[in-house]
Amino acid sequence: MTAGQIDYVSVFQHLPTPALIMTCDFVILDVNQAYERITGRRCGDLINKSIFAAFPSNPAEPGISGPVLLRDSLDRVIRTGRAETLPLQRYDVRTPGDRGEYKERYWCPMNIPVTGPDGEVALILHVVEEVPELIRRFVDAEAADA
Repeated sequence: MTAGQIDYVSVFQHLPTPALIMTCDFVILDVNQAYERITGRRCGDLINKSIFAAFPSNPAEPGISGPVLLRDSLDRVIRTGRAETLPLQRYDVRTPGDRGEYKERYWCPMNIPVTGPDGEVALILHVVEEVPELIRRFVDAEAADA
């Protein structure tokens, strides 16, 4: 098999790491199967929505900085053309359904620029790893001792 014969869409869909592709206006173009599984959201519910509309801030927790940190990181990736890995952050996710409930979640996201033929950032690859419950408990315990 040669590079020209590789089905990159299939490769993206089967990556074990949750990932989405968005425009520089933060509109979601595609998500892989791992991203669907980890967020509990279907691809069809996310495509053509702003990442911030698809994953709004938890109104019950206005002090959570995850959405602000994400937007700042995305802006820097577009401006600098360099990938950026964010530290562990809380970013609550609305539970499936339309009851307006959120689940507390912790993530380690990475934003990667994808350049077009002109060398400018054309797309952003957003990759996330959710922090398991055990690590969340450790973070909570560390915060309580601080």
